[in-house]
Amino acid sequence: MATSYALRLFCNLSCSIFLASIISRSWNVIADSGLVDKVYKQASDYKFCNDALNSDPRTPGADEITLAYVAFGLAYRKASSTQLQITSLLNNSTSPVHEHLEQCHGDYVTAIAKIQEALTDLDSETYDGLAGLASKAGDRAVDCESAFNRTKSPLTDNNRDLKGLSEICVAVAHLFS
Repeated sequence: MATSYALRLFCNLSCSIFLASIISRSWNVIADSGLVDKVYKQASDYKFCNDALNSDPRTPGADEITLAYVAFGLAYRKASSTQLQITSLLNNSTSPVHEHLEQCHGDYVTAIAKIQEALTDLDSETYDGLAGLASKAGDRAVDCESAFNRTKSPLTDNNRDLKGLSEICVAVAHLFS
């Protein structure tokens, strides 16, 4: 009889802890998905923001820090791949496109440096400058696009994407305010 009572007490306690952990996890997911919604609402292109953030499996239920790593990581990968594309295009271009690409190369060196600085700030738990760094990276994409003046830019899609990712980074940075 004493064993039966102890067993029931143990089961009740275990069930209570188990249910509490489920409720706690469910509440966290709901609260954290609210962060993602805040970012979506600040984006100028909801679909782009949704597609970009949800391309990373860490996004659902992410906290501010994880969401920042996702956003800045996406921006870093886009800027780096664009810089590689610019290098390839430079090797096969002639004037005046070559001159425009050289400016873009410099713009993307700067954009990558700003994003790397933001990632370093995240690592050191320094969040104050994240929005400014993200904004400066996006500005470099705009400058690159402007370099082509009235000629067709082979980087239009890349520049638009980096600008959009930078906006997402700014919105995520505002979560720390």
